[in-house]
Amino acid sequence: MARAMSADDAHIPDDTQARAGSADSTHNDRRGPGPLLRAVAVQRPPSELIQLVDLLNNGDQSTHAQEVLDTAAALRPVEEVAGLVPLLGSAQAATALQAAAARRPVEELAQLVGLLNKGDQFSYACEILQQAAALRTVEDVAVMVPLLGDGRAAVALHAAAARRPVEEVAQLVGHLDVQRAPAEQPPRKRLWR
Repeated sequence: MARAMSADDAHIPDDTQARAGSADSTHNDRRGPGPLLRAVAVQRPPSELIQLVDLLNNGDQSTHAQEVLDTAAALRPVEEVAGLVPLLGSAQAATALQAAAARRPVEELAQLVGLLNKGDQFSYACEILQQAAALRTVEDVAVMVPLLGDGRAAVALHAAAARRPVEEVAQLVGHLDVQRAPAEQPPRKRLWR
């Protein structure tokens, strides 16, 4: 008979376990499977998450499967998320990456994009960039650009950000201009002789 998994058995640090309960403020109901699914999403090994998602999907419980994936994408270590994404169906992966783009710190999003690029998963990296450009603040998008370290990813982020309202595009241009190093800025022309 299998024994229950305790917090001591989990391979996820305690701070991540604590965050599992607050992954989404819309899930405050302590009844039903939500709290269990969120705990499993951060505590169980990735191979078991994939197995659980498959079982839930096959049992017509795809909403619960997506909750597990969304929580894992938002709270698990970035390296694990990058490894999980290619193993999922494209629709579930895209939805989970939307959760990551909305909830993760900008630095972690840039790291996740880099890991997906290294794993030849640029379409998933673009999904994150498009969601981040649409959902995050102008300041977050501006901070993310230099963190990407990849021209292709930066172009994708710029293209997605270009769809924002014109006022926000103007703000983004201002933030990006301030971030440029003085050596990169064009010389100022003297208006007098």
